[in-house]
Amino acid sequence: MINFDGTCYHKLSDVPQKLINYFSKLPIHTHHFIAFNRKLIKLEANYFSIMAALRRSRVIIPMKYTLEYFQDQAELIIDDNKATKYSLILIQFFRNNIPTKQVPISECSFYMQNLKADWKNEAISLTLYKDHSVLAGVYSNLFQTNEPLRKIAEVFAFENDFEACLLINNEKKIVESTRGAVFLIFDNKIYTPPLSSGVVNSVSRELLIDFISKNDSYEIIEEEIPVFNLQRAEEIFLFSFQHGLTKIIKFRKKVFGFEKSKTIERLFSDHLGINFEMGFQEY
Repeated sequence: MINFDGTCYHKLSDVPQKLINYFSKLPIHTHHFIAFNRKLIKLEANYFSIMAALRRSRVIIPMKYTLEYFQDQAELIIDDNKATKYSLILIQFFRNNIPTKQVPISECSFYMQNLKADWKNEAISLTLYKDHSVLAGVYSNLFQTNEPLRKIAEVFAFENDFEACLLINNEKKIVESTRGAVFLIFDNKIYTPPLSSGVVNSVSRELLIDFISKNDSYEIIEEEIPVFNLQRAEEIFLFSFQHGLTKIIKFRKKVFGFEKSKTIERLFSDHLGINFEMGFQEY
């Protein structure tokens, strides 16, 4: 089932042509939620992130877009009869009309879907994508800005027998990966690129950074990361709601451990009240 701006349809052919036409435009914002037992995890943080992105996208935000409204809309498409209690919800926003000089700002509509996805628990090999770079700056903090580049990098990784790719910015610093934010562990310090590097300002990243900052065992540091620091790290892991916490076993010739990454995964899962190791049900 899919949800177009508050109305649910069992199949795409049932959707009115007016709404289908939105697909001919690029989405202005894409966001992922995690739901557990039909309730969106950290709904308030997700809601304020969406509102901030829509305001920066210069659209009229409908008054009905309240925090409770998005919870209700997600519940409409979450099937509680499935074996899993977890759901990954995709929501994309579109302009209703093309901007013109007479009417530069239009209202927006959303498309919401309960995705077919899973969290995979195995450690993976990582490579670096250097053909194109992310522009360091605040516009790159929006998910949609560099989504085409992430897809190209993902194709590059798969073509070269890797599971994920790292992206660099125009200053040759690490930004993020095709599986989310990047974290490097050096003893009890965990480094991650700052927003000024061009990394997506995602709720998943902010929640994990906030969690680590309150953990006495580790210190979180947002700092620019040169490529050569990757092979000096003790461990590397990636994180997003879309892919869960991905542990890295190899980058170039360096083989990494992942015991600390597993500990962080377990503690953070407990903190959110979910289980990343359990994964999603394919359906």
